[in-house]
Amino acid sequence: MNNVHRANRFYKNWSAGVLLFSYLILGSTVMAEKEAPVLIPAGPFLMGSEQGTERERPVHEVWLDAFAIDRYEVSNRDYESFQKSHRRSASSACNLCPVTLVSWSSAETFCQNKGGRLPTEAEWEKAARGPAGLRFSFGPEADPARGHFARAFTSGAVPVGTLSGNGYGLHHMSGNVWEWVADWFGSYAKGPLQNPRGPDVGFQKILRGGSWYNADYYVDAGMRFRLDPRVKLNSVGFRCARAAPPSGP
Repeated sequence: MNNVHRANRFYKNWSAGVLLFSYLILGSTVMAEKEAPVLIPAGPFLMGSEQGTERERPVHEVWLDAFAIDRYEVSNRDYESFQKSHRRSASSACNLCPVTLVSWSSAETFCQNKGGRLPTEAEWEKAARGPAGLRFSFGPEADPARGHFARAFTSGAVPVGTLSGNGYGLHHMSGNVWEWVADWFGSYAKGPLQNPRGPDVGFQKILRGGSWYNADYYVDAGMRFRLDPRVKLNSVGFRCARAAPPSGP
């Protein structure tokens, strides 16, 4: 009886250990998949907007090679693992809130340290519009229930993984915080383009996406804002992009 009892205890402990190990491995895999960059396929899309000013016009066709972009805005937790002296904004203070008060060069340096870069303006817009080429990342019409915008300034940003992702699974491409992109500001060229990267030099970098306190006009996926790259604001963050991984052997 003692030997049988010991065998039963061993089997129960072994089974529990296997279940725990499987849970940890599966949980880690799911988290890794959720945090992995999203692949945006190669192809054309319509860039620009007739809803804004001359700087959003003309609407023009752009072809982009495949690329990958972060599913979420970079969080305070992730940024501070790289830059421990960073001071958080009171408007975006939680660990998983988007990092803000970051200059363009600091954002680019973080992305490069992670093996990436800031997305080009064209990459950002294609990703924001989703596979259907929508006006807002969450749909064809402004809907504050689906995006964090048109809120009181005092409400602040929310954690990067809240609300639903767009058609590509990207979160907060319309609202929450503005996002730095790679390009210097310049007027759009006329006609179709392939992998545009903006002017070679300039004075202001492009911001996209709008923030929690902006009206729907600013969170339109086609809207452009420009800012001195040295400026740090409590409503400006970023996400990273990178070249698409090679396909096949």
